[in-house]
Formats: sequence, structure tokens, C-alpha cells
Amino acid sequence: MTPVKNVQSGKKNSAKPKAVGFKGVNILRMSRIAKLNLQRERDKENYRRPPTETTENETEVNIENNDMELDFGENPEGDAPDDTDGSDNPGSAGNENPQSTDANEENYMENQVDMLTDEGSVKPDIMVETEQNSCSDNLDVAASPPSSMRKAHRAKVTPCPATGSEPSNIFEAFWHPTDLAVKPVMPIRKADKAVDMIPTLPFEALTAGDYTKLPKEQMNAFNSQILQSLSGTYQVSQKQNTIRYLEMLSMNSDAANKITNGPIMLLLIKMLRLSKTSVLRVQIASLMGLLIRYSTALDVELASSGIFNALSDGLRDKHDKLRRFCMATLGELLFYISTQSDQDNKEINTQESPLKGNRPATSWQVPSAVIALVSSILRKGEDDLDQLYALRTIDNICSQGTEWTSRFASQDVIGHLCYIYKATGKQESTRLIAGSCLARLSRFSPSCIHLILEKISFRDIASTLIKGNGREQQINLNILNSALVNSHTVTSMNRYILSLSDDKQLVPGLISLIEQGTDVLRGKAFLFVALLCKNSRRWLPHFFCNAKLISAVDRFGKEKEGFIHQCTEAFVQLVASLVPGILETVSSDIQQIMCGKRHGPVTALAGRAHPKSTIHLFPVILRLLGSASFKHRVVTGHVLLQLANLIKILEAPFQARDDFQMTLLRVLEAATEEPSVILDEHTIFTSRIIPSLSVLYNGNKDGDARFLCLKILSDVMIVIFSDSSLTSDEQILTDLKSISQRHFLPLYPSFAEDEDPIPIFAQKLLVMLMEHGYIKVSDILHKATVSQCFDFLLGDLSNANVSNVKLCFALASAPEMNTHILSQLQVVRRIGNLLEFVAAKDMDDFLEPTLEFCRAFIIRGTGSNRSGVALSENPALLVDSAFSMSIAVDQQTCVTDICDFGGNMGTFLELVGNSDPQISNLASDCVVLLSKAAPREATVGLLTNLPKLSTAMDLLKHESSLRLIRLLYGLAFSCRQYLAQGMILSISVSALMRVEALVSVFKGSNDSLLADAASYLSAELQRLPRCG
Repeated sequence: MTPVKNVQSGKKNSAKPKAVGFKGVNILRMSRIAKLNLQRERDKENYRRPPTETTENETEVNIENNDMELDFGENPEGDAPDDTDGSDNPGSAGNENPQSTDANEENYMENQVDMLTDEGSVKPDIMVETEQNSCSDNLDVAASPPSSMRKAHRAKVTPCPATGSEPSNIFEAFWHPTDLAVKPVMPIRKADKAVDMIPTLPFEALTAGDYTKLPKEQMNAFNSQILQSLSGTYQVSQKQNTIRYLEMLSMNSDAANKITNGPIMLLLIKMLRLSKTSVLRVQIASLMGLLIRYSTALDVELASSGIFNALSDGLRDKHDKLRRFCMATLGELLFYISTQSDQDNKEINTQESPLKGNRPATSWQVPSAVIALVSSILRKGEDDLDQLYALRTIDNICSQGTEWTSRFASQDVIGHLCYIYKATGKQESTRLIAGSCLARLSRFSPSCIHLILEKISFRDIASTLIKGNGREQQINLNILNSALVNSHTVTSMNRYILSLSDDKQLVPGLISLIEQGTDVLRGKAFLFVALLCKNSRRWLPHFFCNAKLISAVDRFGKEKEGFIHQCTEAFVQLVASLVPGILETVSSDIQQIMCGKRHGPVTALAGRAHPKSTIHLFPVILRLLGSASFKHRVVTGHVLLQLANLIKILEAPFQARDDFQMTLLRVLEAATEEPSVILDEHTIFTSRIIPSLSVLYNGNKDGDARFLCLKILSDVMIVIFSDSSLTSDEQILTDLKSISQRHFLPLYPSFAEDEDPIPIFAQKLLVMLMEHGYIKVSDILHKATVSQCFDFLLGDLSNANVSNVKLCFALASAPEMNTHILSQLQVVRRIGNLLEFVAAKDMDDFLEPTLEFCRAFIIRGTGSNRSGVALSENPALLVDSAFSMSIAVDQQTCVTDICDFGGNMGTFLELVGNSDPQISNLASDCVVLLSKAAPREATVGLLTNLPKLSTAMDLLKHESSLRLIRLLYGLAFSCRQYLAQGMILSISVSALMRVEALVSVFKGSNDSLLADAASYLSAELQRLPRCG
């Protein structure tokens, strides 16, 4: 054991260095306090009486040193280490003992500086976070010591969710575990070598580990020695040593449990009440606080020990330090009781509150007088440290749910908390604890929200979101969100929200907070924005027409877990839920205009309170539909029905319709960008939206509106046709036929003559409807319509599209089509130019439809579709005279300019060698068919392009294919025509020799058809004259 004298010798060595730390102390403040305390003692007044009106205002005092405990000490020059004892001489008790007590408290509370200077920081060793997943989840909250964690006490939190139209999880979403974090009320004991030394004791001291391992009999005997040293005739200094020893044991949770729930605590309570020595009472109160703080369980028998009365008496004492330690100890006790109330409720299987005196005698009961006493310490003028401990007590207790917060949700308490929170003269950490109390009260007792807003304006709270520190921002976001969620309980909420309209920094400040803040602040700011917009739609354009906010939503919406994910999900859900209400308002406004209740273009589309409020909400919906996070949430079946109703309303003219229709059409366009929307709600589109779009198009003066009507119609039809399951549905088939015949076809001439790009979309849709059989060629066989379809060939071919070509192919290949009409168009040369353009630009998607287009025209040139099919399948018929005689047709029934294709023979031959078999097949078919439709021009084309022909034959030599046979018979036919017509052409001898060489190879082919064709061609080639 360490002698007492060694400890005392350290006093002189440590006194001077301790005084050095006072360089920032405001001596004026210390003098005022000392003077005031002396005056009160002389007048025998209550130390806790509020200051008189003549006392200087608190805000005039400047505390430069954060160490409030040192600032408020009455004897700074007499500071001593923790384990300094009083003198054995009774006469010295009045002089040394007070200094000793002050020194004890100085050391016990020295670490209070850290707690005061950084309240916002969360320290793992002193904070227990609560985990809250839903409104009904249990929360583990406990003020835990640095060395060992108090066993979790389950406390059922029963917040009062708002009853509004917002999503059910919005109230739970914005609460983060740190919002209900608790911290010890009892000051942290600062580690010190002198403190850790075991003082001189009248019995043999044991370590905490040995103490907890003692058998019951030995434990009782050891406790008896401790009790005797405290209650016997020992001097005060010896009792102080015993108390210090117990403080050392209390740092061990197991030891603290045994001491707290045994006879030692009962004696300490008695000594606290009956002792006349202030210094001893201070140490006893401190010891009790440490024991309760480090204990994990308190026996209910302690409830009848008079502990509440003892601590309450200490709170009323004139000694500052005694009051402070009593308040801290009471705070730890009340918090422990609050964590046990839910367990007790389960045990007694009752829903009654543990605070109303209706619990069994074995349970903890907190007298109302104790709650009132704690609340009274918040009054203006009370000791700052008393208030700090009271605030910590209330803050911790209010983390336990509705039944506990109700004890502090009074007008007086709210008023005191608001005053402290706003007081500029208070320590920042003290202010923030008061703010945390307000936030927790607003959470679990919504009825007190209006009391808070009466003391602190809604605008002032919101302004701190821009300029406050992180902890203050989190507190104020909690208060604001609770107020907005429970806006139905605050009669002046509309006025409060309106007061924010003049704050030009609010919107950019909140968006900046969302972009740059911590995840906790981001999530809470997201939900504040959503709740603000939910309570007042006028805020929607301010936030959601800002690209930064939408971008942030999409960015954080990718998070798969965590608090930011939880908040973003709730944010998107809540904002999306506002869209039906917006559309309902707009629909109602338009109907009022049509009924004559509103007049003039300015008031058209007006909102309930502002002339242009509803029209300005539509860009919000557009922005939401442009967001990946919102699109799937916003576009629902109900919303589509509302849009369909609005379009139906637009069928009838009314003032300012033109201004509104563009926004509505863009909203609908954005809604249909997702194919799943159309597929899921196809009936709404086919039966309601598309018919209304055709009506809106007809006679509309706005070109952009007409284009959007057709584009939406086209987009919807494309998606529907892409799903075979829909096109097999009888009702869908009926709707599509009705759309095609009643709404599309009558408008097609207008589509074709309208501004670009309307004709392009119309042709694309027309081709699709024809391919699916909803429109027949006979439906559009009007000379003017046919001419319009071919007009694209007369313009810049680079502007052509596949739909143009497919439509013309459908017309040229339709049996109902009159060849005379096609002949009058005189477009064959332009079709050939299109083929060469497409081939030169390697436009693969154009090649096949363009070749089909050419082939259809060439078949028309043969005079008979039957002969064309026969030649394609059996090219040997080309040199069969009997076949030629049987299909002789009057040239007046053919396309008169079909011979213009002769100039494109070289392109056909090049495409025969294309790697795509389909393209190669079509090109070879065109070669043989053109030889029949325009013999002379085809002959010239083939014989002058023998190099290309030989290349194509060489590419096909390894294939015994129909394509190669077509080329052989086509060349044979040309040789006969050359000699029969006496034509004079410059034929390349070298190319002719390459052809003859290939033909000689083909003659030996195992394919009889190919060998026959090669033999026939070989004979014809021999007849050709050789020139040079």
C-alpha cells in the first residue's frame, strides 16, 4: 500500500504547474461567481435560486478557456491531485478538506473539457449507438464506460408516425443511429498515476479482479471491513481513502455490480443524506455516480433505499460541486431506469406506463418531483455544469421512446431548452445537447413541435443548414423533418414554410449539402427537400429543375445499402407519390377553365394559389422522367390514366391550350421511352391515348405538337409489334385495326405533306402496319399517295431511309398496283442511282431492301410476275425460245424506262460477289431478270463488264449454286443477242479468256445443271468475234 504522506508530498509539486493552465480564464467572471456565492451564503439563500434582475446578463461574460470546471473553481491556487487526504487533526478539517474535495472533483471532471469542446464527435469508448430499422424496432442504448460495455438494455421505442399521404416508411427513414446515441452523464475519470495508487487503508486491499472472485462468505467479511471503515469512528481522511479505493474498484463492471447491489451502496446513500462534511458528501456522490455508471444491473430493492431523496437533497445543497455530482449521479440512475422500463413492461404484461405510479412495488418508480427537479435546473441563471448534466440526462432518457419523453414534453422544459439552444453565451457543446433534446422530443412527442417552433422560428432553424456545423445541421434537420412529417399537428405550418421563400440561399445550400455533406447529412437533406415539396408544391420547380439535384439522386440511388440508400429510396418514393396529385390539380384547373370559371390566357392552367403554379410543375415531371431513379416510380398505370384524361381534355379547344399541350406531349413522350411501360399498360395506349393523339394532331397549328403526336403514336406501335404475345391478343388486334383504319390512314396524306421529319415517321409506321397486315396496298393506291412515296428518290439520296425503300418495294410488288402508274413515275434511273449510292457507301442495312426494290421493278418490266418467278428458279428458260414466245407481252403494260437499269449491270455483278448470300442471290436474280426485261441494255452491260463478271464467277466457283448458273445463262443469252442484233461493242479479250477458262472448269462439274450451263455458254463464246 502507498503511504498517505507520499501522496501529500505531491501536492506542492503539482500546484504550480496546474495554475499555468489558467491563461485563458476570465478572472472577472470568477470574481462575480465568488462574490455571488459569498453573498448567498451570508444571506442564507438557496444556492440554486435564479439570479436577480440586477445580475449581469449571461451573454456579457466571455469564457475564453474551455475548461469550465477550472474556470468555476473557487480556489484555483489550492489545486491538488486526486488522492490528497485531509489531515488527521480535526482542527484542520475546515481548511484542508475543502481544498482536498475541490482537488478530487477537479481530477474526476478534468476530462469534462473534452466532452464540452466536441459534443458533435462520436467517441466509440463512450457512445453506444442505437440501431433503428423501423418504427417498431428495439433499440439497444446504454451509457457505457471506456473499460467495459454495460450490458444492453432493450428499450421499446414507440415514436408517433405521421398520418399523412407520404410513404409509410418516411418517418423511420430519416433517423440515423447517431440520432439516438447516448453518452455518460458522469464525468470521465482521467487516468493519473497518483489516482491509480491504492491509498492507505485500515484493511488489506484487494484488486478488482480478486474482489470479484471472493466466495460469498469472504465477500461478506471484506464488505464488513469496508463498511466499518466508512461508518466507524475513523477520521474523515481515512474515510476518503476508502472512498478512493471503492472508486478504483468501480472501474470494473463486475465489482461495481457487487458494490452497488450490496450493503455498501445503502451505507453510501445514508452517508450522503446524514453527513455534515461537505467534502465527504462530494466524494460520496461522485462514487455513487461511478458505481451506477459502470454497473450493468441494479436490483430493484435499491428503489426503496431512499436514493432519490438523498440525491434530490444534494441537488438543493449550497455546495456547487455536490450539486454537480448529485445531478450527474441522478442522471446515470434515471437513464438506467429508462432502459429497464420495457423489460419491466414485458414482465408484468401490461401496457401501463412505468412513470405514473401504477407499477408493482418491486419496480422502479420515478417520483414526479424528481423529474420536476431535474427540469428546473434548465432555468436561466442555473449553474452551467448543473445544466450540462441535466441536459445529458434528458438527452439520454429521451432516446428511450414516447413514454419517457412525455415526462419532459412540457411547455416550461421546451422553453428552457430553446433558450439554451439559442443562447450565444453558452458553450457550443451545451447548446448542441439542448438541441439534441429538442430533436428527440420532437421525434417521440410530436405534440411539442409547435412549442419548439414558437420559441425558435422555422426559418432560423433552416438557416443553420447553410452556415451551421455538422452536428448542428444534423440536429436541425431532425427537428425540421419531424415538423414536416407531423405538419398536420402544427396549425401554422403553412406560414412557417412560406417564411422560407425569401431565403435565396436555402435551395443552393441544400443542394450543396447533398453534394458535399456526409452520408448522414445527405440523407436527411434529401428527405427534408422531399417533405418540403410535399407540404408546399411551390418548392418543386426550385429543386427538381436543378440538374445538380437530379444528378445527385441518380448517383446516390446506385447505392445498394446503408443510410444513404435508405434515405434515397424514401426520397424517390415520396416525390414520386406527389405526381398523381399534380396531375389531378392540372386536370381540375383545365376543366374549370372550360366551364368558364376562369378567364384569360394568364389564368389558364393556374394553380390554387398562384396564376402559373400548375404549368410550372410540368417541367418537374419532365425532369423526374429524365432521371433513372424516378422514371420507373413515376410512370404507373394510374399516372398513365391521368395523362390519357388530360389528352382527352385537350381534344376540345380552350384558352392557352397551345401553351399546355407541348409540355404534356413531352411528358408523355418521356413516359413512353421505357418499353416496359407500354407493354405493361398497352390497353391504355391502344384504347385511349393513341386515338386522342390522332384527334390532337388533326388541325393542330403547332408543328412541334403534330410531330410529337405522330412520334408517340409510332413509338408505341413499334413496341407493341415487337411483342408477339400482344399481337396475338384478340382485343389488341381489334384496337390496332381500329387505329390503323380510323386514325392513321385518314391522316396519312397530311403526314406525307407535313414538315420534316413527320413524313419519315409516317412512312416508317405505314410500312410496319403493311408488313403486319393491318393496312393493305389497296388502301393507299391513290396516284397522289403513290407519287408521294417515291418523292424521296428525287431529292438528296443521303436523306433516304429504309422505310422509304420498303414502302416503295411494297407498292411495286403488290399485285393490286397498276404498272402504268409506276411507268409514269419514270424513276428507274433514280432507283439505279440509289443502288449505286448504297453500294458505294457500304450501307448494309439498305442493300437488301434496295435490291428487292430493284427486282420488283425489273419483274414489272418482264410484263409478267409469273415469268419472273420462273426465270428466277430456272434461268435456263432465258435461252428457251418456246418459253420466250409463251410469255410475250405487250410492252405498253410494262415499265417503259426499265432499260435504264442496264447502266447498273456493273453494280449488280459486284454485289453478286457479296459475302452475304441473300444479297448475292438478289443481285444474280436481277442480272438474269434484266436480261429478259431489257435484252439489249442487259447485253451491253454484261459484255462491257466482263472483268467484273469473271471476278464474280471466280468467287462462286467453289459453290455449285443457282447464282453461278444464272450468270452463265445470262452471259450466254447476251452472246446470242450480240450476234443476232449485229451489235458492235469493245469486248476485253483478256477478260473473255478468263471467262472461257472458268467455263471450261465448270464444264467438268459433277453438278449436271452447272455443267449444262457451262457447255451452252462455251458454245456461245466460241461464236464471238476476237478483235485484237
